[in-house]
Amino acid sequence: MDTAAQKPRVLIIDDSPTIRRIVQSVFEREGFEVSFASEGGEGVRLALMNPPNIIILDIMMEGLHGFEVCKMLRANSSMRRTAIIIMSGRSYKPDIDMAKELGADSYIVKPFSSEEILKIAIEHMNERASRP
Repeated sequence: MDTAAQKPRVLIIDDSPTIRRIVQSVFEREGFEVSFASEGGEGVRLALMNPPNIIILDIMMEGLHGFEVCKMLRANSSMRRTAIIIMSGRSYKPDIDMAKELGADSYIVKPFSSEEILKIAIEHMNERASRP
């Protein structure tokens, strides 16, 4: 994808409308195109249909759990250049380790700062974009 000609895209997969709005505003201010899914299955479908540059993924959701979503997405070769950032209210080391094991690029604990999520997401987006 030629990111110079197109806006970078972020997909937010979170069941909280409040979190989706907050994250949306952070990324839209930086010129990102933002799309949403309120549950894991919908998120997988949207991501595979049109792979975004970044996925912001909650763990605790109805239906497909965030870890299952991460595993499914990383199993698909079309997602190799998409940064996956897990965002959760849970700060348990086993959850953080599991996220990394399943292919997440980073794990951010809620509450988060706008600067933190943006910096981490862009850093991982750029790193993934440079992969062959």
